[in-house]
Amino acid sequence: MNLDRILSVQGEAMIFGARERAEYSQLKVPKRKVEWAASRLAVKQLISASDRDLAQYQFSQIQILKEPSGAPYIEIDGRMRLPGWASLSHSRGHALVAYSPDDIRFGVDLEYIESRSMDFARDFFTEKEAQLVISGDPKKNMIITTIIWSAKEAVLKAIVKGLRVDTKMIEISLTPDSIDDTDWSILELNSPKIPITSPRLMWRREGDFIQTICLLDDQDQTLEWVSI
Repeated sequence: MNLDRILSVQGEAMIFGARERAEYSQLKVPKRKVEWAASRLAVKQLISASDRDLAQYQFSQIQILKEPSGAPYIEIDGRMRLPGWASLSHSRGHALVAYSPDDIRFGVDLEYIESRSMDFARDFFTEKEAQLVISGDPKKNMIITTIIWSAKEAVLKAIVKGLRVDTKMIEISLTPDSIDDTDWSILELNSPKIPITSPRLMWRREGDFIQTICLLDDQDQTLEWVSI
């Protein structure tokens, strides 16, 4: 997606509503501005493609706004809150977004695969998770750490808690050998202090990034992925 070209051709006012433009204007880091804009434009494209009735609205009439908790919600034409659920994530100039017209709670996360210190694992991971990283194959540690961290982010978005919750209250289990898989893989989730109903937690690698999604309550939901 060539966001600079889209913005120059259509203009911010054609893509973003007044409240979105106000939030966008508060962003000072160019990279952050691009990621913010790209993620919201991608959600608008998903919404328009999912419903013919919604396709009649200009993108500026479809606003991606935030609850006090930070969770995104969708407002149509400044007056109607759109049912359904959305989740957004971005990293290193790339964005991962998801939208469902159904009231199914989920969270997605995108993380660039990079080295993180052992102090990071000790601060944010459970003892079991940290031990998996510390005692594992050094060549795989970077990927394993990224998967665990991204999965925690996806879960916290799904339960609408974000990083206000101690990340050690969520424990992610995976088999180191599974990181060589090229398709979506299942992760095990243990959270005795945070009741989570029937979670489905998955991850996959795409290039230099890890993608994760956590769905709550509905084990039969069909997922469709589109690259833009």
